[in-house]
Amino acid sequence: MNPTSGRGRGLKLWEDTAAALHAAGFNPVVRITESLAEATERAREVAEGSLIAVLGGDGFLGAAAAGAADSGAILLPLAGGRGNDTIRRLGLDLDPARSVANLAQLVVRETDLGVVNGRAYFGVANVGFDGVSNEYANNVRLNLGPFVYLYGGLKAFLQWRNVSFTVSVNGVGKSFRGWFVAVGNVGQYGTGLHICPRAKADDGLLDVVSLGKASILGVALTFLRSYRGTHLRQKNIAFTRGTEVTISASTPLNIYADGEKVGPLPARITIAPAAVKVLVPAASPVFD
Repeated sequence: MNPTSGRGRGLKLWEDTAAALHAAGFNPVVRITESLAEATERAREVAEGSLIAVLGGDGFLGAAAAGAADSGAILLPLAGGRGNDTIRRLGLDLDPARSVANLAQLVVRETDLGVVNGRAYFGVANVGFDGVSNEYANNVRLNLGPFVYLYGGLKAFLQWRNVSFTVSVNGVGKSFRGWFVAVGNVGQYGTGLHICPRAKADDGLLDVVSLGKASILGVALTFLRSYRGTHLRQKNIAFTRGTEVTISASTPLNIYADGEKVGPLPARITIAPAAVKVLVPAASPVFD
């Protein structure tokens, strides 16, 4: 359990979740972690076939998955973050205790993991305007409440000029002026943005979506359309698939994965097919 995910959501829910595991016939060992790295190590230490119930946000789940891929453990993702995009996309319940109570209805599926500069992720690796907006918002010292992200977005827009990306997919590259590049595995981020709406978690491929030239209104409309996944119809949206992606930019930018900062560009992103076993509903929409 990550005590900082979801502004303490895990701390509020872990006892009820542990009780639900007891009621389901398990004898859980509770580990309250201090970092993403510890989550990886804890998952790496367990015996093959063990069940790891992961209560935290998207980044925490990806960190645990990295360890489970090495140990052969089975993951049960539990919603302990703010966005919980991977859990939503997998079709799991947002109530951790209810997920445990419905455990018998779940099936084990071998799931791909994306890997960006050596760091595993489940959902989306992204770089561009959206990441810069969040960075500005997170660095605000004034208490702006819900307007903090509006401030971050406006500041990013004012400074976003003539940014060019160079993106290579399976060795085929192109350069373009634009706003963002998203590389999806499960394909959802930002609390409901289906930025890579066609992504499948077991096809051994990365979905690459980028936005080229657009006005600020066009950028806003793109993100609004992505809630339904209809933005791929836009002429300034590029979409392709591959197993290896490299990204660089004309200005210093950081790349993120599952909402966590990975580090500065350039980035190399690969896919690890069938890397980790995950409990999901039989009708989960991200499996073929």
